[in-house]
Amino acid sequence: MSKILNNQGKIKIDDKVNEDINLLKNFNDTLKAKREYVVKMPVKGESVVACLSGGQDSVANIGILLKEFGLNVYPFFINRSQSNYKYEKEAVDYFNAFYKKRFPKLYHDYLEIIVNTPGVEYKDLLRKTKRMVDDIPLRHNISYPARGPIVFLTGMEYGYSLQAKNIEVKTIFASNMSSDFSYHCSQTWVRLMNILFCQILNDWSWQFISLPIETEFNNHYDKDVFIKWAYQNGVPLHKARTCVKSFNAECGDCPTCWDRRRGYKEASVKDPTKYKFPMSKKYPTYYDHEKEEEYEKRNRN
Repeated sequence: MSKILNNQGKIKIDDKVNEDINLLKNFNDTLKAKREYVVKMPVKGESVVACLSGGQDSVANIGILLKEFGLNVYPFFINRSQSNYKYEKEAVDYFNAFYKKRFPKLYHDYLEIIVNTPGVEYKDLLRKTKRMVDDIPLRHNISYPARGPIVFLTGMEYGYSLQAKNIEVKTIFASNMSSDFSYHCSQTWVRLMNILFCQILNDWSWQFISLPIETEFNNHYDKDVFIKWAYQNGVPLHKARTCVKSFNAECGDCPTCWDRRRGYKEASVKDPTKYKFPMSKKYPTYYDHEKEEEYEKRNRN
């Protein structure tokens, strides 16, 4: 497991603004007091639930759970009325068929779950709020504040529901990276969610794990590790949908595309993805190329 576990990247957890080291220690202590450990990897053959967003991180994460750990994986895909839903769905369908063929005994068809988050009633207001605070230090790290919790509370609830099929699930997997700056992508948040799962289910054996930032496994690595793994194992990550824009191709110059391209460079792996725009020298914003996006939408309709 040396390719996956015990990896330390360039980004240090102590330096991240979206981590609270003292709070993380308190959460770890709480879990140890309740169950004598913080988290532990499920053993081969156990059933787990994992988010499949269609992005390269979630796609590679599921491949690792299948091949490296031999877990029975039950993925879920959230249809949250995202503007790029069509393209995320196409990526999810592609990798659903890919993993089903490669791991027919371990991989199970994904469940698409409709959850409008953020709520359509205030989504435009929330976007306006995001734009207003985007240049305020740390505020831009909040993103859509409820989306991450809602997505993974839904994943937990799906895992809990599988008991009706005599499938015992106690572990939910995310794929947050060391470079993820949103507060709902931190190790501190993962621990908080884990405690929430256990408390509302009254069962302290439930786990919430994101392998790339799992400090109990001495991990704090980034996208390059997943990209290298996918390249070495024949997983076509260029088929994943990372771009948050509604272009029919990856734009190549939104924050998620920019990080994707950076990951390939750091992994020293050729990126076969076709992009619409060149990669900016500086980190882009979510509001770049809005005119081009609107123009394509009008022509498409």
